[in-house]
Amino acid sequence: MVASKAKARGGSSKLTASMVPVLPAGDHTDPSTQGLQLRVREGKQRVGAGKPRAARAWMFRYRWGDQSVRICIGHAATMSLVDARARALELRRALDDGIDPRRARPRRGLRGAPLPLSSAITAADRHSIDFLVSEFVTRHVRQHRRDPKQAERLLTKEVLAPWRGRDARSIKPREVIELLDGIVDRPAPVQANRVASLLTQMFRYGIHRQLLEQNPVQLLVKPGGKEKPRQRALSDDELAAYLHDPLACTREPPPHARHRGLADDGARRKELVTAR
Repeated sequence: MVASKAKARGGSSKLTASMVPVLPAGDHTDPSTQGLQLRVREGKQRVGAGKPRAARAWMFRYRWGDQSVRICIGHAATMSLVDARARALELRRALDDGIDPRRARPRRGLRGAPLPLSSAITAADRHSIDFLVSEFVTRHVRQHRRDPKQAERLLTKEVLAPWRGRDARSIKPREVIELLDGIVDRPAPVQANRVASLLTQMFRYGIHRQLLEQNPVQLLVKPGGKEKPRQRALSDDELAAYLHDPLACTREPPPHARHRGLADDGARRKELVTAR
């Protein structure tokens, strides 16, 4: 075992599962998988405690342009050697496709930011999901939808929040399914259907603009299921509350005159908006 440790430290021996929990502090390269390393760091000594437990993390090392980059891809306590090798190979394939591995995984601390301006995104970020959303909203949604605010809100909240900073080419069909399942489970099945439709259009738009080559949205059915027509009507108290203060009862400022006309004469929406 000692000899095995020495070889692993020097990078001349293939790592094995039994070596992972006992290797000493340092960076241990796995010769069988390009770029994969196990970084072992000794824990801090605590007063009255026993020997500190070492922290063991899987690292992926690569070059991006003139930079030497090293990123953490998992921890040995929760990621096996087999899974670490598979993840490193996946990132290597992304690298071969021109995708920075740093942009091929979820990023933390970027939720809640507003929709980015496409003019403020650099050429290096032209394949990012941020740029794709911005271009899709600016050049398509705002040009072809009567009310683009709802689409912008859904894309900002449901798409940019979890994927901001990602390379759009790195998003897999399984990630799309998990994103939509999360919306359905909230539960918000109708909203999941709206997001699925927007994602389909947006990735098709990205292919049209040659920002990516494949559409990861490969759905056979609507994620939220078949939608039932609304049957509910406002009660007298709810209608009185709305007419008293429309802004307090709606998410966005509505056309008050149109809604008041519907309430006053009971006309259908299409009849009212097309009336001369």
